[in-house]
Amino acid sequence: MFATGMKFKWQSRVYLELFSGPGRCVVRDTGKEELGSPLKVIGHEFTKFIFTELSVPAAEALATRLEPHRNSQLAEIWCGDCAEAVERIRIPAGSLTFAFIDPTGIGHAPFALIETLHRKTRCDLLINIQHGMGIKMNIHQYTPDVDEQSALTRFLGNESWKGLPQHNPSDFFRGVLDLYKQQLDRLGFVFTGREVLISNRKGAGLYLLLFASKHPRGHEFWEETRSRVLPPEFDFGV
Repeated sequence: MFATGMKFKWQSRVYLELFSGPGRCVVRDTGKEELGSPLKVIGHEFTKFIFTELSVPAAEALATRLEPHRNSQLAEIWCGDCAEAVERIRIPAGSLTFAFIDPTGIGHAPFALIETLHRKTRCDLLINIQHGMGIKMNIHQYTPDVDEQSALTRFLGNESWKGLPQHNPSDFFRGVLDLYKQQLDRLGFVFTGREVLISNRKGAGLYLLLFASKHPRGHEFWEETRSRVLPPEFDFGV
């Protein structure tokens, strides 16, 4: 919807994915291979694709897997730390960017990344937040006496989380999520849709997907997406 819905309004439409991986995934329980997000998105009508990946073997595998695709000439892969890549990548002036930020831990996606993207381009954000493994299960690490290198401080961009009550992991995470949204709002991302919580087979929450946009049309796209892929009875809860 983003790629085609904005086709006649934005001449330059960029897809940016941080933490891209090798382009294919293996389902642990079955051993079955599935396409990773880069190979799923490369067929869409963006005018430029940018992928970042820290692992050299994974980046090389992704390049090999993208090469046969007709849109491969529109793609570039940055191998290295995504914070450095975001500082250096060139996004054409006047572009609308869809940024998918999919780290393996909250400390790997500091809020400084969002601030840099905000300075470089008009963008919508889809962010994977590890609320289970990254925050709730590690709540014992987040005490008021930890230093500024705390993963949660990097994630939020400040130490405001230190004022949150910590007696209940779920309440603590809800507080962190509210603070994160306030940070996004400060940058103009005022349209945040309902989050999508992803759980394991036992019902334990692992991570959630947060969408943010500076325009109400982005919010409309997100809600329509939710209605297409989620059952009517689905509800968010952490």
